Amino acid sequence: MEITCAQMDVLISFYIEGDLSKSLKAKVEEHLKMCATCRAKYDIIKSMLMDLKNSFERKEKVYAKADNNGYRIFQDNLSAYIDNELPAEESIKIKKFTINNKKARKELEDTYNIRKLMNDSFRKTKSEVKQDFSKNIIRQLNPSDEYCFAFHPVLKVAVAFVMTVLALSAIIIFSLTL
Repeated sequence: MEITCAQMDVLISFYIEGDLSKSLKAKVEEHLKMCATCRAKYDIIKSMLMDLKNSFERKEKVYAKADNNGYRIFQDNLSAYIDNELPAEESIKIKKFTINNKKARKELEDTYNIRKLMNDSFRKTKSEVKQDFSKNIIRQLNPSDEYCFAFHPVLKVAVAFVMTVLALSAIIIFSLTL
């Protein structure tokens, strides 16, 4: 079965991340060789990711030179601050730093705006889509050797533990009733 361009739109991100099975990866690579449009999309996405990575690395170097301690602490705790996960003392430190640092205020504002856009987009998409399109595409293309949607080993252990506790509880209750 050949991959369509519409299916490639879904698979490109999995391909870039290396999350496809060997057979599906080979099909994607074959399609990229044959389809100039999809190859152009792939090249653009790959270029954007590299630019983003390089930008992040440059930003890290600038921050390392500028305010080694204060700005680094601000950045390391920004996500926790936004999610109200910091202790009161740390939260106050972040607030004070933000008030006194124009660049920190801008970054905090940008982060809140991005978070709002992402949440709005997620809510809209969640209400519009009834199924996971990506999983369906991958299953259609390669039902026997698909992307691994397995449970995390810790989750498996947790389920086994709960089942054991339930079984032992049932045995104890049963033995008490006799």
